[in-house]
Amino acid sequence: MNILLITNMYPAFSNQSKIKATYAVHYFAKEWAKNHNVKVIRLWSTYPKIFTVLKRCRTVNKYGFQDNYILDGVDITRMPILKIPKINYRDKDIRTVANKIIKMIVNETKDNNFPDVVICDILNPFIYIGAIVAEKFNSKLVASLHNSDISYLYRPKNYKQFMTTDSNIDKIVFRSDKVEKIFLQLYNGNEKKNRYSKILFGIQKTDIIAQKVLNEKLSKPNKVILIAASLKKLKKVDVLIKAFSKIKNNNGYILKIVGDGPERKTLEELVVSLDCGKDVIFEGEKNREEVLSFMEKSEIFAMVSSPETFGLVYIEAMAKACITIGSKGEGIDGVIINEENGFLCIPNSVEDLRVNLEKTMNLNKEEKSGIINNALNTVEDLTYERLASKFLIEIEK
Repeated sequence: MNILLITNMYPAFSNQSKIKATYAVHYFAKEWAKNHNVKVIRLWSTYPKIFTVLKRCRTVNKYGFQDNYILDGVDITRMPILKIPKINYRDKDIRTVANKIIKMIVNETKDNNFPDVVICDILNPFIYIGAIVAEKFNSKLVASLHNSDISYLYRPKNYKQFMTTDSNIDKIVFRSDKVEKIFLQLYNGNEKKNRYSKILFGIQKTDIIAQKVLNEKLSKPNKVILIAASLKKLKKVDVLIKAFSKIKNNNGYILKIVGDGPERKTLEELVVSLDCGKDVIFEGEKNREEVLSFMEKSEIFAMVSSPETFGLVYIEAMAKACITIGSKGEGIDGVIINEENGFLCIPNSVEDLRVNLEKTMNLNKEEKSGIINNALNTVEDLTYERLASKFLIEIEK
């Protein structure tokens, strides 16, 4: 199969830090490239020169030129698209980029092996570009929807624009239960049989905890609570700190906060005001491998973020045998089954989180083993090897 992937959820250059870029979509492409021809167009929004007086625009425009690179055997082209701040992508800029992609494919493709499928992660502007490209090559068009797409579709003007392309989309893939549920509530188009699928993000097989380490972890008391997140308001780290402050005096529990962000100073002040300074440790920003190491050395992972499309970090925590507490009604709800393979809390409820933290701390060895083993069974089905294969099977239906 010849696969064209158009997205901005991708590293912008071959050695970009996993802290600065999401690699989740790349892991799908990496698996597909083992047996299929895969080409990735990594769109990069650039700003007109008049806006480069702003530091942010100057920083973004640093990579505002076309470039080709290979990452894990995947052929990627970073391609700029003009964006005027606070204004939707213009039709002429969408068509300009679509025509560039078409020309590139025609020039690079041998024996007319044009894309069989065009996959677009995020609707705006990617599905509109993808629709033009797919029409040119008579390719199947797939839209991969995230939480940001739901926010986009809530605006009537955006929804109207989407509906102009809706009839061209052969398959819609939802990245969480929540995205699927809200989209179908909003959607007023014509239903098509087998049009919808749900494919979550996942982990690599090597991320799953080794049996020897698991056995050691099961024998330890639940003392270390961990959160790994960008320190911004939607992650609700303040809710976790407040809940922790209510149980911190019980037998030396520790809360480790991995990550950095605009809320760090406010959170540090909150810790001081709640007299938790000796029990809460701000570990700072870490790369993915370091985060996984923290998870392996922690017993409980808790994050009640909202809104949240899916939250891959929960799956990683489950894979490292953390008893995992997530947000009720958010993207992880449905993957975490309350009191079966983890726990779910109301995102803004300090009291609900306190209760669930105490539940996890008071689990006996049999209960703890049952929840962790159920979690490991869950993540076994969420490896990229399985998910990437499932994705292609679904879009071929």
